[in-house]
Amino acid sequence: MHLSTRMKAIIILILIGSFGGMAPIFSKIALKEFSSYQVLFIRFGIASLLVLPLLMKHLKTISCKKLLFTFPAGLLFSANVLFFVVGLQYTTSIVSQLLYLLTPVIVSLLSFILTREKISLRRIMSMIICFGGSSLLIIRSIQGGNIINSVGTLLGNSIIFCAVVSWSLYIVYTKKISHQFEPSFFLVVNFTMSLFVSCISLLITKTSFSSTLMQFIQCSPQAIFSLLALAVVNSVLFFFLYQWSIKKVSTFIVSSTTYISPLATALFAIPLFGERLSVTLALSAMSIFVGSYFILSENQ
Repeated sequence: MHLSTRMKAIIILILIGSFGGMAPIFSKIALKEFSSYQVLFIRFGIASLLVLPLLMKHLKTISCKKLLFTFPAGLLFSANVLFFVVGLQYTTSIVSQLLYLLTPVIVSLLSFILTREKISLRRIMSMIICFGGSSLLIIRSIQGGNIINSVGTLLGNSIIFCAVVSWSLYIVYTKKISHQFEPSFFLVVNFTMSLFVSCISLLITKTSFSSTLMQFIQCSPQAIFSLLALAVVNSVLFFFLYQWSIKKVSTFIVSSTTYISPLATALFAIPLFGERLSVTLALSAMSIFVGSYFILSENQ
């Protein structure tokens, strides 16, 4: 049966949403045997090797101007993945994905602050609803106790929120300069910068590179599989498919993949890590889902 380009893109986007939901699962498994900085180093070390042919291609046309423009993008991308893997140690996989649903809300707010883009009353109401839901998570996480396995900790949620802000800034910035560069060039810059940041982190924490590599060789099959999946599926494949889909279907359809990720995460996080659903988590999720949907549907 012949599938239309639009249907192929939708199927791919369902896969992307599922891949995104698996990222915190793979990270949690890897973090049982490695530090957050080691996870970053191995993940983007492998990812950088996989995109090495692209690097060789772009080396022919690279210039100081291109590096100057894309350096902030790489830095924001690196901040996102660094904050995410560090924060994930102190919160639940489900909450980490719910907080990323705030991305369209924060992007709208940043666009208004940085470019004075007009914000409709619909968007203002959506922001209030979304931030109300996320604030409920933050406030409840302060209490700790028996809700940690449901809504995480204040520290973890705050760090994940920093990751979401970094990712939102990345989207706003790259949107302004995307017409000047190929998507593959962003891929190379992002992965290289993330690898560099992870190396600096290992040096600061006085973690040996050789011992990290030896630890990777000797770790459990589950950890190896998770790290390889983070590099291949959640780095190279995820961003390649994401860029391809943007060209084929509307922004609304692409953005809608964010709703699949928390569901995919919950499917595995509850049985694997003992994460629990609660009234607070359900109310927060509902608020964030509804608020972000209003913003995304406005651009349909």
